[in-house]
Formats: sequence, structure tokens, C-alpha cells
Amino acid sequence: MTQDYGTARIPQDVSQPDKIMFGATARQCVILGGTTAGLWLLWLALRSSVPPLMFAAPAGLLLVLLGIAVTAERDGMSVDQLLFAAIRQALSPKRRVMAPEGVEDPPAFVSGLFQGNAPKTPASLGLPVRQLRDDGAVDLGPDGCAALASASTVNFALRTQGEQALLISGFGRWLNSLTGPVQITSRTTPADLGKQINTLRDSAPRLPHPLLEAAAQNHADFLADINASGSVLHRSLLVTARELDPKHAPRAARRIAETAALSASEIDAVPLDSIAAQLALSAALDPDYR
Repeated sequence: MTQDYGTARIPQDVSQPDKIMFGATARQCVILGGTTAGLWLLWLALRSSVPPLMFAAPAGLLLVLLGIAVTAERDGMSVDQLLFAAIRQALSPKRRVMAPEGVEDPPAFVSGLFQGNAPKTPASLGLPVRQLRDDGAVDLGPDGCAALASASTVNFALRTQGEQALLISGFGRWLNSLTGPVQITSRTTPADLGKQINTLRDSAPRLPHPLLEAAAQNHADFLADINASGSVLHRSLLVTARELDPKHAPRAARRIAETAALSASEIDAVPLDSIAAQLALSAALDPDYR
């Protein structure tokens, strides 16, 4: 006897919140429902003195704008979340220093020297990183631990449809093999062509003909102009595996070691030791780091 099993449609984004009412999530229902209830109570309090049309027009406009804000998304975040993030960013200190013990206010005579126009005292930069272990694991204190790996990029757009399918299937197999959370960070910085420029200038005098030497020097000057303009960009990828319990650091290291399976997608992933992890974290804190 065979049994019929029902089928369930799984969304492409498995982390997408569930829709509970009229295609809206619980968060959207709470925001819109709470606002509607507040407007209704406000109308009950004002209906004796405010005409219905004068109240309904701004209330309806508020609900429409709020509905757009909580449903429209950019980069996986709704507009209202982006707005609150922008407000937090605008109100947060812009100058931070490495001072976990806190930053004291300057003496009174310093403010007197600036005649009341003294710059604001910098705030303490609270980083979650506590230390780097010898094996490359990053101790995050109460937030757990993490392991890092650098990954190369793949030119996907210039591949044929069959080659693209192979790359996607290899990447999909790695995703399906994951046993814990993994984050992929992309960082784009101006490329540093200094090494290529120095190589050209050093080898130019040894070329067998003066015209070849002049061509090499001209090409070095061309690369120097490009390097100064910053128009050539370099993209680096960082894979991070995190565990909430520091005791489970070997799990994160194992997930990072399993990034070797990305070779099926022509991606070279290399786990970072303590020195390489320190350089990666320094690059993340310095926008001009190359």
C-alpha cells in the first residue's frame, strides 16, 4: 500500500520570515496593525472636533507610507530598518579610538585654549575581537569564536551556460554540506600595481634594444598613472565560520577546512593562520589598506 505524501513549496530564501496574514510577516502585521489601532483611538478622541475627511487624508497617507517602508526592501533590509540604521549612524560618534578602558574628557585648560570650540572627545572603539589564537581562530569573548579563510574569485559572466551550471552546482554542493553558519564578505579596494611597476623599471635596462627599454619605461609610466588614479580595483573574499561557544572552535575550523570543496567551482579557499588573520582584520578596519 502506497501512501500519498503532500508537497511543500520551499522559498528560495530559506531565512525569509513566514507570512502569517495577507502575505505579511508578523513584524509587518504588528507595525501596521499597531499604527492602525493607534490612529483609530486617536480618531475616537478627535472625532467630535475634527471633520472625518481632514483626519482620514493624513491618516491614510501615513498608512500608505508606512506600508511601503515595511514592505519595500533593499539589500535584504526593509526601508524602515535602513532608516533607523541611518539615524543610528548619524547619532553615533564619528571618531573612535582603541581605548577599551574608556576615553576621559580633556582637562579644563585644553577647552580654554580652544575658546569653547574644542573638538568632541573621541569615543571608545568596542571591537568584539579579544585575541587571535595560534591556530588562527579569532576569540570573540562572550560572542564566541570564528575561523577565517581567504577565497579567490571566478569570472562567471564570460563562461558558457554549461560552465556556469557546473560552477553553480559545485557551489551548491558546498552550501548543502554546511553544518553551521558561514558568512562570505566581499571587499573591493584599489589595486596596488607597485610591484609590477618596479619590476618593469628594474628589468628595462637589461632589455636587448633601446626601443624595448623605452617601451618598458613608457608602460611603467602608464601603470603608475593608473595606480595613482585608483581606477583598477581588486576584489578579495573572506569566508568566516562562527560558533557561539568558544569551546566549539574546532567546529568552526572544520567548516573552514571544508571550504577546500569550493575547488569544484574553481575557487581557491585558504584557511588563515594567526598572521594572515591579523592582516585580514587590519584590512577590514582600514579603508585605505591594500
